Parts: sequence; C-alpha cells; structure tokens
Amino acid sequence: MRKELHDIEPFYGWLAMYNHEMDEKSPFHDVEHNMFYYDRSINNIPAHPLWDDFGSESLLVKIQYADYQEGYAILEFFGEWNDLYDNDFKLLSENVLSFLVDFGINKFIFIVENVFHAYFDADDYYQAMEEAIEDGWICLLKSREEVREDMEQYGIDQYFYFNPKLDQLNWRKLKPYQIYGLVSNRLGNLLEMGSDK
Repeated sequence: MRKELHDIEPFYGWLAMYNHEMDEKSPFHDVEHNMFYYDRSINNIPAHPLWDDFGSESLLVKIQYADYQEGYAILEFFGEWNDLYDNDFKLLSENVLSFLVDFGINKFIFIVENVFHAYFDADDYYQAMEEAIEDGWICLLKSREEVREDMEQYGIDQYFYFNPKLDQLNWRKLKPYQIYGLVSNRLGNLLEMGSDK
C-alpha cells in the first residue's frame, strides 16, 4: 500500500543518542513539533510534523545526528530538491549547514532516499559550501537514479560523494558512528586511489 506524504516520518531510532531539539548548537534547537497539527508541507501538501522546515517550499530536513568532536552530521531529507524555484541548497546552506559548520562540522552524510525529484541550476552555492567545509565532504546515501542523473547533467555531482556499496547499507540498523566509519573509510580509500567519486 502506497504511503501518503503525511505518513512518511523521519527516522527516530537514534533519539536516545541525539535529539536536535535539545542541542543548543542546532538551528532547530527549541523547535516544537505538534503531532496534532500538520504545519509542515511539501509544495502545499501536508507532511509529517516531525520533519523540520528550513525555508524551502518543497524540501524538508531532519538532523538525525551531530557529533561536534568528530566533526560530522547525518541529515535526512524528504521532498523535492528544487534549486530553480527557491534555490533549496542556498536555503539549506544558510539556514542549516552554516550553523553546523560554525561549530566545527565539516563532514556531512545526506540520506536522500525520500528525495523524489531534483531540479538544479547554477552551482554557486555548492562551490561556496565546498570552500566553507575545506577538507571536509558531503556524501549522499540512497540517492535515486534520476536524481543522480540530474546532478550529473548540471555538474552538481562534483560537490558530492556517491558510492553504490554505501547505498546498499541498511542504515536504520546501524548506529551513527558505524555509518560515519563506513563512509569515511570508503571515501578515504577513494581519495587514496585518486578518485573523487
């Protein structure tokens, strides 16, 4: 049976380890979620209230985990990635990523299995974020084939790491540090071989 948009929840299996509402460094610190009022939406279609709004009309986010000592964060996304209309990556950079970067995070894992479509334009904000995280990286997990193809078409893929083996991870069964370890080890091997993807 197909799920409605408002039935698709962000993952909640790590709440005992991290809750960004309790994280004073998080841009969503003290954000309230009313389970009886659907105040989040994707293109005006109600979405589950546990997702967080960063200013986009079409894309929602959930910071699943942030480790400021190790310098990494895991974010889950839901909706359409649309740089043509609102410039979603600009909004994401200004309203979410920049807060985390300011507190020392420069390695990001984006879980994008629930990003259904993507529309890209110029790469200015991608380039700016690449410079901001310096020797860090952004890895996409579980990207749909059509999203990856659109990224390649517009040259946006150069700012992200992808790997088919990592896409096979059953990430919900793992702890955040396990995912980070697997991703960072894999990316380290790719960099040593002189590959950027």
